[in-house]
Amino acid sequence: MTANTTTASASRAPQGITWNLLKKLAVGAGVLIIVFLLGHLRSSISSRSTQQQNVELEHKLRAADLGNQLAMASYEADRNNYANATEFSSRFFNGLPEIITNCKDQALRQKLQAMLLHRDEITSNPAQVDQTVKEKLALMYAEYFQATQSNKKSGQ
Repeated sequence: MTANTTTASASRAPQGITWNLLKKLAVGAGVLIIVFLLGHLRSSISSRSTQQQNVELEHKLRAADLGNQLAMASYEADRNNYANATEFSSRFFNGLPEIITNCKDQALRQKLQAMLLHRDEITSNPAQVDQTVKEKLALMYAEYFQATQSNKKSGQ
């Protein structure tokens, strides 16, 4: 019976070690899975934040581009090149509704909507070689610049 007991206990010992080893491997795998999921969650949140920043920067770039269009319209009107002034002012007014739609600041949105009301007056006057359009464009550019700069200072 001692030979059988020794053989039986010898055959059970490796199973006990195997069971403990399996438990350790399962715990290690569980820890690795949890660490992976936490890393994935962190990168997912970071990616979402980066996408939001990208969208905001695209809106700011678009607003700056529109300001450039208006500045060029004013410049071309000062040079008495009214055809180009009309083209640049049309680009400005065509892009303005998109900026208004994406604008989060209510005060800025109202200022931009007020500028949009002058569309016909500004775009038709250069075509008619109206000398007052120079002043109107310069004033509108100053208002646009001031509105967008105050929006940047407020952090929106």
